[in-house]
Amino acid sequence: MKTRVNYISFMNVIAAVSVVILHANSNFWHYSGNAFWPVANVIDAVFYFPVPIFFMLTGATLIDYRKRCSTKEYFKKRFFKTVIPFLFWSLFAMCWQSRDTLWAIITGKPHKDLGWTFNYVIDGILNTKFMDIYWFFIPLFCIYLSIPLLALIPENKRIRVFGYIIGVCVLINYVIPFALSLAGTYAGFKLNWPVKMYYGFEFMIYPLIGYVLHKHEFTLRVRLLFYAAALAGMITQLLGTYFTTIKLGVVDYLLYKGYYKLPCLLYAVGIYLFLKHAAMRIKSEKVNRFFGYFQGYTFAIYLIHRYFLQVFEKNLNLIHIEKASLIYVLGGTVLALALSVLTTMLLRKLPVLRHVVP
Repeated sequence: MKTRVNYISFMNVIAAVSVVILHANSNFWHYSGNAFWPVANVIDAVFYFPVPIFFMLTGATLIDYRKRCSTKEYFKKRFFKTVIPFLFWSLFAMCWQSRDTLWAIITGKPHKDLGWTFNYVIDGILNTKFMDIYWFFIPLFCIYLSIPLLALIPENKRIRVFGYIIGVCVLINYVIPFALSLAGTYAGFKLNWPVKMYYGFEFMIYPLIGYVLHKHEFTLRVRLLFYAAALAGMITQLLGTYFTTIKLGVVDYLLYKGYYKLPCLLYAVGIYLFLKHAAMRIKSEKVNRFFGYFQGYTFAIYLIHRYFLQVFEKNLNLIHIEKASLIYVLGGTVLALALSVLTTMLLRKLPVLRHVVP
């Protein structure tokens, strides 16, 4: 009997690879009128979904945690799986930022003061100043803290309760503000929209959506509507960002970009449904084993890959490759993925360090 591919594993892997592509495509954020930027804009728009997907998967997999463990065990697992790695790699990032000074200290050369005061370290960790991509952990921790409250809602009522929260929040926080921002930009109609309604905070809508999409099966007709909305969201972000950036001369990330903006929400929801049903159509034990195995490295890839990309970018002149090129985006992605996996394999063989790449 052929086994359907586990869509959770499948989606985790796709999202992890997409994150590396986004970060290898960092030239997108430095518009200078170069010929590659329109391509970088397309790449950024197409692969913009990983963070919402990760948050949705969190809701899909953890809101039912009471079926598997106690709340105490739930928090213990989250602490060792995410908090410990976050703290370790934040401190590693601090050392990485100061590597030249540290090397000067080790080799006895003249050096400047490290400036590692208590306030500097705490501020750098909590505000993710040492490695900017670690910002993801702060909302993730807030989601973890909120999930036990969601889990108290009876399972037979969650879809209706979550559906109500999602509907109200999407209308008030996404649809109306986005429509008014477009009206203000293109029609000169200015109206301040002061109303916001959150369950917890702005990112909490994604775990709620993830749970609903995980538990509820939609008809093909409804899924096609979601796909059409997703395509509209992606194209809106792509074209809107392109034309406003050309007009302003700098990358515009206020009107169309943002994980709590309507285009991203529509795109991420459609991508989630698409990947879920695409995975369910793949019936191969080998493919299922591959994604199940590779999923074990996705979190470590997120933690590690940026360091390799920074090394690549600093030394591109040695191989005469431009950062603003498709060759670098693709090559850098593949190399960063491979080196992140190999590094994780090595660290997992070491007694203490294996706990920082769970």
